[in-house]
Amino acid sequence: MRINKKILLVTILLVAAVLRIYKLGANPPHLTPDEAALGYNAYSILKTGRDEYDELLPIVFKSFGDYKPGLYVYLTVPSVAVFGLTEFAVRLPSALMGVLAVYLLYLIIKKLFHSLEIIASLMLAISPWHIHFSRGAWEINLSLTLALAGIYMFLLSLKNQKYLIWSAGLFGLTLLTYQGAKLSTAIVILILLALHLKKVLKFKRKVLFAAGLLGLTIALPVILTLFSGRAGRLKVFSVFSYRRPAEYLQTQLQQGGEKVGEVSYYLFHSETLSIARGILGRYFNHFSGRFLFFEGDWQNPRHSVPNHGVLLLADLVFLPFGIFYLIKNWKVKESKFIFLWLLLAPLPAALSRDQVHAVRAYNMVIPFVVISALGVVTIAKRLRVTGCALVIFLIAGSLIYYLDSYFVHQPKHNSQYWEYGYKQAVEVAVANKDRYTKVHFRQSFAQPYIYYLFFTKYPPADYQKQAHLIESEYGDVGRVEQIDNIYFLPIDWTLNRGDSGTLFVADPVRIPPQDSNSEIEFEIVSEVKYLDGKSISQRVVGVK
Repeated sequence: MRINKKILLVTILLVAAVLRIYKLGANPPHLTPDEAALGYNAYSILKTGRDEYDELLPIVFKSFGDYKPGLYVYLTVPSVAVFGLTEFAVRLPSALMGVLAVYLLYLIIKKLFHSLEIIASLMLAISPWHIHFSRGAWEINLSLTLALAGIYMFLLSLKNQKYLIWSAGLFGLTLLTYQGAKLSTAIVILILLALHLKKVLKFKRKVLFAAGLLGLTIALPVILTLFSGRAGRLKVFSVFSYRRPAEYLQTQLQQGGEKVGEVSYYLFHSETLSIARGILGRYFNHFSGRFLFFEGDWQNPRHSVPNHGVLLLADLVFLPFGIFYLIKNWKVKESKFIFLWLLLAPLPAALSRDQVHAVRAYNMVIPFVVISALGVVTIAKRLRVTGCALVIFLIAGSLIYYLDSYFVHQPKHNSQYWEYGYKQAVEVAVANKDRYTKVHFRQSFAQPYIYYLFFTKYPPADYQKQAHLIESEYGDVGRVEQIDNIYFLPIDWTLNRGDSGTLFVADPVRIPPQDSNSEIEFEIVSEVKYLDGKSISQRVVGVK
């Protein structure tokens, strides 16, 4: 008996929702600084209509000096209004967008490939890469969902031109969610236009003009940040901002008895060649087994779970069959679209300084999921009953293995990468601050001030009066150094250990246990351990 597709789709969406919402407030084990910033600014908008710096309904939020596009903040406002300023409230919009993405992929694949939409939507629902970034306040996840909506509207426009305007608007909105969408969205648009240019050129001029005007108008505030000095972090992370050390180049030239400007220099040692080699290396890293199946984002463990890649292990079997299908049907536009998207999607990551980056390469998840779905169908058709049994076994086994890694091992194994301990340290500091003249948090890239604002639910109207960000001269994130009598400054224990009446919060390196255990001089208020129970995240120590 064949099961109705609608029932299957609803079941898949329910599975997607459970995998994205179950224990959402507790796992990941702690808010990242960006999550806390998005949440607190949503709270500030809810309470005052202004961001933390007293700007009225900004489109781009100053935040840490990284100038975040603001759409995710505004989507979080209703969630914070209903659930309060909590981890769950901040992450819920991303989780819901993840479920919506599963439905949008169903609609897209229904347009592109016959009878593949159910399998494709299922593969996205259980994709480790997609689950991971749907379970945190990752702006890239919202950006991808909007891009999928834009793709679907574009496909509809091929039969009804008016949908092109909707498509342009949705693509424009992706830039209001995530800085990196400038390139990732452009890639998708260029592929769609290249494949359907003849048809698009036959559209009415007023439709083309309206679509272009709407998309540009929506995206303009973010595009302008490129020319107003408010996109400094793009420069910080761009590969083009980093030249080789002069000493390294000189060593290379001396080894061959060469000089800058000679033919051999341009052939073997030029800066352009060095950059190109680096870009290609990073590009192919994103197709490596290490990244896809066995380790994930090895440069930032927060971007994947321990001992697992960004794809299911079962995809090792499905992908070759799916790729074979695409190559066999290369002349079909649908195959070209998926293949070209997969090939170009790693570019935003390859053009950055990191060897691998699961966030900037996130758009790869869609073509990978579709190719895996093609592989599943190919195996099932060729082997029939045996193939179906094999597919079910591989998917179920791989999913169980991943869920064990995510829900059992990630919180304990990776809690230090999620800045675990700041929530607990803030709670302890607040409970004891009245017994001290001031509280001194160690300043760090974790932006401890935003955790203080978030977890104390500090009144936005009060903070706006004193908000002051010391911006980085290098274009990176800045720092906040004071809120009332709470200070966020570097700690040099050899000097600070004598600051009588101060409650210090820092890691054991900054407050060494061996030099702060005297009960005459100090009070050990609390020691917050990481979830592995072994090492200490934060020490809360008072100087008497």
